[in-house]
Amino acid sequence: MLQAELQSRSFQGVIALHTDDSSDGFYGFARGATLTKNLIQPRWPPPKNFSRVTNVRSIDGFNARNGIIRDCYDGILSAPPKVRPRPFEIILERRPRRPEYLKELAFVAALQTILLEYNKFIAYAPNL
Repeated sequence: MLQAELQSRSFQGVIALHTDDSSDGFYGFARGATLTKNLIQPRWPPPKNFSRVTNVRSIDGFNARNGIIRDCYDGILSAPPKVRPRPFEIILERRPRRPEYLKELAFVAALQTILLEYNKFIAYAPNL
């Protein structure tokens, strides 16, 4: 059902929010270096009072720096292969934590930053 919805609409992006019980903090990644540089890195991390960014050098077997993975693996939520144009794909992960509202605030802060940066990026991108 989700795949059919992704195929039937022209989404500009897919942002997946996850909880990772093996993580010691917040982290994110995008499919592609350009997206990582332009959508995740600006004003990353989310405000510290909402979430601590993981500082490990490896997450799920990928090199990480300041809570950002620069590579991506297959099997993540993404648009079906036939969808054109391809929407951007971003994954944000956060360890489970109580109180739950802090995790939600971290996701909201990160999403606001990504959407703000996406508006700037898409306005600039046609001139690349």
